[in-house]
Amino acid sequence: MTRVSIYGAGQLGTGVSEILRANPRYEVRGPFGRDRREEALTGGSDLVIVATTTRLKDVLDDVRTAVLHGSNVLVSAEEAAFPFVVDEDGARDVDALAKAKGVSVAGTGVNPGFMFDSLVLTLLGTQPRGCTIQVRRHVEIGDFGTAVLRRIGVGWSEQEFYERVERGEILGHAGFPQSMEIVAAATGVRIDRIDRVLRPVLAKEPIEVPGRFTVEPGQSAGVDQTYTAISSGSAWFLAYFYGHVSLKSVRKEPSDDIDLLRGRTTVQTLKLRPGIKSQSGSQNMVANSVERVIAARPGWVTVADMAPAFPAPIGGGLE
Repeated sequence: MTRVSIYGAGQLGTGVSEILRANPRYEVRGPFGRDRREEALTGGSDLVIVATTTRLKDVLDDVRTAVLHGSNVLVSAEEAAFPFVVDEDGARDVDALAKAKGVSVAGTGVNPGFMFDSLVLTLLGTQPRGCTIQVRRHVEIGDFGTAVLRRIGVGWSEQEFYERVERGEILGHAGFPQSMEIVAAATGVRIDRIDRVLRPVLAKEPIEVPGRFTVEPGQSAGVDQTYTAISSGSAWFLAYFYGHVSLKSVRKEPSDDIDLLRGRTTVQTLKLRPGIKSQSGSQNMVANSVERVIAARPGWVTVADMAPAFPAPIGGGLE
């Protein structure tokens, strides 16, 4: 039986615990809130899931603690998908510690972890070298908690939105540089820089976010963001994300699209209809990644280093 400890008692941690408890191959501990940090991280579980927040700096000590106690670690924080571009020294330190302990650390979810990296790399397998990449997502984000929505950029005036972006308090959906760096590292592309455009989607009428708050006219009901990775002076990877608390109100549907291009010609297109759901998709990706993180090579790995995620068989355990 595989022992899994979950640190983080929010929507993600709670949802993952329910998924894993449905399979008798897992002994699930938690989800533990922040007041039970030591219990969550120091129990020597086969795998610790850290599902608390977004930024690497806020989870790095948690990851290090779990590794010190001999656990593999799966991190939901978007910046943990490729931590070396955020804090190279800290990430290298944990990478070396994990190798010494013989355990693996990985950050994964849907975005990053699947749509902008794993699925892109899989699709690139159908093409020769030299493709440029465009990925576009339209996502319903109304089922996120209030704190996450505020951080994404919902519920602010236009002026407040841009001021908070400038201060680093509004991130939009995080993780795009990490996904781009994963694909670049796997394929040998050198990224010169990554440009970002982050805009609010302003409500024209009141929009009720059930059980939480109302987005008033003139406030941000979503975020429209584009990241563009430049390589050798040209756009190599464009990542577009449109998140809204009520896509229906702006006459949009959840959708995910990947286009591979050679020059100006699209040579491969993948369309997912409906698009992957934000909450349930992330919960399933984390739950379905338990086995592959445990099986990965020691150290801090990326989704390019691991097998694909898929549901584990019911019953039994790792032999």
